[in-house]
Amino acid sequence: MFDKVIEIGRPKAEPLIKYPISWSLDFFDNAKRLDRAVAVSAHKFSFVSGELYSLRSEAYSKLDYLDLFGVGWERSFLANLLKMARELQIALRGNVRLLSFGCFRNLRNKPLNFIGETENKLRSMSRYRVALVIENSAEYMSEKLVDSILAGTIPVYVGPSLQSFGIPKGLVVTAEPNLVSINQSLHRALNMPHGDWHELAKCWLRGKGTKEEWDSFHVNLMILGVANLEASA
Repeated sequence: MFDKVIEIGRPKAEPLIKYPISWSLDFFDNAKRLDRAVAVSAHKFSFVSGELYSLRSEAYSKLDYLDLFGVGWERSFLANLLKMARELQIALRGNVRLLSFGCFRNLRNKPLNFIGETENKLRSMSRYRVALVIENSAEYMSEKLVDSILAGTIPVYVGPSLQSFGIPKGLVVTAEPNLVSINQSLHRALNMPHGDWHELAKCWLRGKGTKEEWDSFHVNLMILGVANLEASA
């Protein structure tokens, strides 16, 4: 439908544009934290190869030390079927070459510790020592990882490589896209000295150029600049 699409958060895009973040350090220094893990995400489905929504659903239904905030997790079985049908229709109309049907495996899964919706995800995350961050896709980085760091919460991350996005490896505990690796990485993060990680995170967040690379105001200016350049070309 369009002559040009500006992709955001995709490591192979040219130019690489990072996902715009609502930058806030209001909850970074919260000292009272639960010795548990937290996740903040909506209940979604996708039939596009590389999707990680089904992995999220599996993790939330099997990890008893993980609390979940988000929307859609209380939908009925029928409502989920209807939503899946719409997503399949979108994938077929979009001529997706390779379909993924992983969402069917977790259709009846329910999160073990669903807390409910949250009015402020950084505030909710800042009550915990560790956050499980499973991206939407193996080929895309949204706001989730940086939000976890802004909340002062050690992220256990499943998603595309950090290298393209300039996030130091020491800030993130990475995991493979399977439940065994996620469980091991979460326990490793929960046993890390939070104070040491907190100082490293503070240096990165307040370092030269970090906010300008991620903050929504600056990122949106970059998007407008790319759009104007494409239009003039």
